[in-house]
Order: sequence, then C-alpha cells, then structure tokens
Amino acid sequence: MLRLYKKEGDTLRYWEAWVDEGGLSVHSGIVGEMGAHQTTPIPPDEDPDMAIAQAAEPLVDQGYDEPEPDSLAPLVVQYPLQGKGSGHDFEKRNAVEELLTDILGWTGNGEVEGGETLEGRMNVFCRVMDPAIAVRTLVEALEEEGYLEGAILALAPEEGAEPRVLWPQGWSGPFRV
Repeated sequence: MLRLYKKEGDTLRYWEAWVDEGGLSVHSGIVGEMGAHQTTPIPPDEDPDMAIAQAAEPLVDQGYDEPEPDSLAPLVVQYPLQGKGSGHDFEKRNAVEELLTDILGWTGNGEVEGGETLEGRMNVFCRVMDPAIAVRTLVEALEEEGYLEGAILALAPEEGAEPRVLWPQGWSGPFRV
C-alpha cells in the first residue's frame, strides 16, 4: 500500500493505492471524508508495485508526498475497566480496533497500531494525520456503533509528558497510558 498526502491551504488531501484480487484499488479524498474509490484491472504479467508507482507518479508531480513517520500523531482511545476486564471487554476491544481501522482508513486519517488490556483500562492505539478531525470522525463512529460510552480520546504523551485528553471536552478524571 502507498499513501500520499498534500496540504492545500487548510485542506489536507489523501491518495492511497493497493493491489488486491480485483486489481489496483485507488482511494482518494479530503482527510476526514470517505472519498472516492475505484478499482482497475492489472495485467497478469505486470508487477503490482510498478502499477502502484505508475498510478502515483502524476500525484507526486502535483506535490503529493508520503508522510514523515513522526508527522502522525499518537492517539489513544481508552475505556476504564473493572480489574483486568472480562472476555466481553476483550471482544469489545477487538470490535473497537476493527471499527477504528475502518474509519481511519476510509477517511484517509491514519491507522490502528493495536491495543492492550491492563489493570483498570483498555487502550486502542492509533496514529493519525489530523487529531482534531480524527476525534470528530471517531466519536461519530463510536457513537453510531454503541461504543462511545466511557470512551476517552487523548493524544499519547511524548516521553515524560502528560497525555492531553481531546474528548470528552473538559475531562478531569484520571488518564494514564
């Protein structure tokens, strides 16, 4: 998969391409929006990586570029747990990871890196291009799917810094990664 981004004024655009059994899939739009998706066949003798590179070439010429690894912000979705949690909590974490993978991917805003269940809390770790847009789209998706109750969304701290809770606004309770 190849992901490219371009900043145009206040708008951040994304373009991504990957090869699957249907051919070359291209998905593009404005970060935070679902965008457009199309699939085109790839000849059987063509190298899939070359097909992606050829599709990306005009966008690179227009100023699209791969993001620097440190340009993605670490965002944590956390739920409080009783003790170490239950089997139901584990299933919930997997469902939330899957939901966030879909919404971040289809809105061009990042990806889920995984999750963990610890004493008293459950975390899903994401890397996002635009935290404010990510919070908006993730809160909407979590609410729609019935996973918003108890959720806390925060920027993960840099080494030695405190996390910054982005949702719910005005949160004053405990939060630790």
